[in-house]
Amino acid sequence: ARELWLPNDQAMADEELAALRESSALHPACEEAASDEEHDEIFRHLWWRVVPVLWLGYVLNIVDRTNLGFAALQMQQDLALTAQSFGVASGFFYLSYGLMQVPSNHLASRIGPVRVLAVSTISWGAVSAATSLVGDAAALCALRFLLGLAESAFYPGCLFLLSRWFPPQSLGRAVALFATATSAGGLLSTAGSGPLMQLTDGVRGVRGWRWLLLLEGLPAIALGACTPLLLAESPEATSW
Repeated sequence: ARELWLPNDQAMADEELAALRESSALHPACEEAASDEEHDEIFRHLWWRVVPVLWLGYVLNIVDRTNLGFAALQMQQDLALTAQSFGVASGFFYLSYGLMQVPSNHLASRIGPVRVLAVSTISWGAVSAATSLVGDAAALCALRFLLGLAESAFYPGCLFLLSRWFPPQSLGRAVALFATATSAGGLLSTAGSGPLMQLTDGVRGVRGWRWLLLLEGLPAIALGACTPLLLAESPEATSW
């Protein structure tokens, strides 16, 4: 896979093909076809090594970002929140999310995107789970603000990591496949959040919305803890 990154040799890099090039025994059209075939094989190999972890993380990101909408009715009743106060609390997420986009990119370039992704995923999972404990509007506003801070580094960090692993001719395809997590996350949240809240409502005397936020935050913590074991900062940092 590393050979694909060498700017002076984007064709096949094995010794046999090099010998064929020197002897002019390989027709240029055949060489181009062989190069394209190897490129696709390398792309598939890199895709399975890198993208599924990022894709799963982005699915969980979408779920934890949107589950508050499903918890809204029960939460407003239990915490005596008005529609206005609930909307303000929800908006605090986007305030911090927007403010931290550039700083989070700078941090990823300094310490590496994998570390940033791991910290981001664990942090937003913990904040999402902690939101199940809120008792008033002020606490909800504070945690939504923290959730925006935690999540802000994830999406740009994923794009940065993909740009390290895929050359320009493959990067667009990798990003497009990764972006399908947006729809998958929305579908999972829509299909699963309501039934989960109804199923857990009243378990151990706890309301369903609290269980929803807790249970949907825990998978992100687990994934974040595993991220440094599953991903490498760049092709040069791997043995394969």
